[in-house]
This record gives sequence, structure tokens and C-alpha cells, in this order.
Amino acid sequence: MFKTNNFDISSLETTIFITVKLFNKIADGQDGGQWGDFTGLDSKEIRRVFIRKVYTILMIQLSITFGLIALFHFTPPIREYVRSSHGQWLYFASYAVFLVVYIALICSKRAARRFPLNLILLAILTLSMGYMMGMISAYYKIESVLIAVGITAFVCLGVTLFSFQTKYDFTSCFGVLFVISLALLAFGIVCAFTYSRILYTIYAGVGAVVFSIFLAVDTQMIMGGKRHEISAEDHVFASLMLYIDIVYIFIYILSLIGNRE
Repeated sequence: MFKTNNFDISSLETTIFITVKLFNKIADGQDGGQWGDFTGLDSKEIRRVFIRKVYTILMIQLSITFGLIALFHFTPPIREYVRSSHGQWLYFASYAVFLVVYIALICSKRAARRFPLNLILLAILTLSMGYMMGMISAYYKIESVLIAVGITAFVCLGVTLFSFQTKYDFTSCFGVLFVISLALLAFGIVCAFTYSRILYTIYAGVGAVVFSIFLAVDTQMIMGGKRHEISAEDHVFASLMLYIDIVYIFIYILSLIGNRE
């Protein structure tokens, strides 16, 4: 868990998220892709437009999230507030909002595709996650946060480029990824109730690797041309998948290398 002087952020949160992520991957695998409804990924031009939309939305999401992290760090009154009891309760409220909206977007074709509902829900989810990331980061020294951001950027760029270039089909590894994620799920439950720095270090390291694999899988599903791919209509869903992967990679890396105040 993310343990501070007076506040514990339980690894149960990540455990719950992994459960939802697994449910989503199972749904993907049943029909060959998200809801099994493909419209135009055979066209290279449509695919390029789709990828451009996805990464544009992703950049906006990441800008908002890391902008909130910077705001919480460099504005002392806000930093003190988020570390207070009121800020902590708002954290859990934000997590509840995030989880409800996330489930709505991955389980409802209508919510994920209907404009502007999909963008409104995505904005709410991004702000909720941004608050949580800002609060978690507020417990760490700014140097640690900046280093974690740099490492995350390097890892994500490397994984993305590798996923684009390699002939290996990561989307065919749902079975292996499912088993590994179940193991991480069980490990997370143990860490949530039995705090051990050594155990959590192992958990965070494995978690970073698992979400890097998720990033590779989701990247190839967006690219298309693999065993599983995402419909061209699902640019909001696709950007959401990449966003969550990157945010959780950042959190795991921060928990591994970060120095708490």
C-alpha cells in the first residue's frame, strides 16, 4: 500500500481495478475485439485517423493529470488541504466516481460511443484520477515525482515503439496475462491486509511489469492487424485503456523509487 505518516492508500484499489481490467480483457477476447464490432480498420487511412484521435485524447488526459500533480505540489495551500482529513475523504470519493465511470465506459457501448456523453464521462474520469494522482504525489518529494515521471515516459515510449515495430502479437497472450494478473490480484489482497515494505516492493515491481504488458497489448489492439483489435468507433475507449495503463505504471514506479516526506 502507499503508506504515509498518517494515511494509507490501500492496494485494494489496484486489486479492484485489475479485476475490472481482467473482465474487460475477457470481453475483448470473446468476440475478437471490443464488443466484436469492427468498422473500417481494414482501411489504412481510417486506421491512421483513429490512431490520431486516440493519441490526441490521451495527450489531453495526461496533460490534465500531470498538470494537477504539479498544481498540488507547487501550491502549498492545496498541498496541505489534500493531505488533510478532508482531502483524504475526497480522495475516496474521487476513487468511487472513477470506478463507476470506468465500468460504465468499458461495459456500455452506448456510453463509450455516444457523443458528447463519452467525452463528458471521460473528462469526469480524468479529473477524478487526476485528483487521486495529485494527492498520492503530494506525499512524495518533488524530486522523486519528477524522476518517476521521467522513467514512466521512457518506459511507455519504449513499450509503444516496440509494440509498433515487433512482429510478435501481444494480443494473443490473453491467457498468460490473465493468469499473471490473477496472481497479482491475490498478491495485492495480501499486501492490503499485511503491510510489509519488502512484499509491497515486489508487488509494485511486478505491477509495473504487468501494466507495461497491458500497454503493449492495448497499443497493438489500437494499431490493428493483430488477432484482436479495437473498433475504429471506440477512440474514447482506446484512449482510456492507454491512459489507465500509463497512470498505473507511474504509480508503481513512484512507489518503488519515491522518497516520502
